[in-house]
Amino acid sequence: MRSAPRTLVTLLALLVLVSAPASAWASDGSVPPEVRAYVTGGGLADELDDVYGDNGAGAGIPFGETTTAGPISRVFHFTEERIVGDLAGKPTRMVNEWAVPVSVAEEPVGVAIVWINTDTELPELAEFRADAEEALALAEVPDAARLVRDVASGAWFALEGELLIPLVTGASGVVEPVPVDEVELIDPAAQPLASESADGAGFLLALGVVLVLLAVVIVALFLPGREPSRVESDAGDASAAGEPTEELITRDV
Repeated sequence: MRSAPRTLVTLLALLVLVSAPASAWASDGSVPPEVRAYVTGGGLADELDDVYGDNGAGAGIPFGETTTAGPISRVFHFTEERIVGDLAGKPTRMVNEWAVPVSVAEEPVGVAIVWINTDTELPELAEFRADAEEALALAEVPDAARLVRDVASGAWFALEGELLIPLVTGASGVVEPVPVDEVELIDPAAQPLASESADGAGFLLALGVVLVLLAVVIVALFLPGREPSRVESDAGDASAAGEPTEELITRDV
């Protein structure tokens, strides 16, 4: 019973592929028919409009009838072994993602990341990256290359054989084609999140304030009290004896 929705979607996808122009996939890797139907049949455009569209207040992107999808590329990530510097084995692995450049009125606006929901087994919009330059770059992935996404650096590459070609440099530092074995990758596990760093700094600041206050309290408790000066002592004795102090004499005058 669980496979029934998937079967139905596959049949509908085949019908859509017959009646609608299909976007060519731009790189190595498979594009399931249900993903192609979602992209070319209007499902992606509708979801983009619902989530990222113009809200009537001038915010958002005016997705609509002029929204068009570019080539569909299967996404690969670097393997965990390659990220930590182990050059044995394949450098990349296939993931449950497809990248689609999106244009509005023939102007590139960004890249949609589509995935197949593992619970419903249906394609959905996972992410939209509003970056026109990124959309242009991912529309030109060579047919025989793998589209590689380096999430840690925000970079996109085309991997042709053993040659890694930068499409979007990001923070990778790769600006020209280079053998994939020579690329030093950023380990996401070694990069603290900005929120975690901010939380750590705030904790240290609060701890410092507490220690300072504690030191002030300890000094106040254990520091001997200041003994009164001779003038203060004489004034106190005069008051006790009923004699007017200099201040009282001045007021009487």
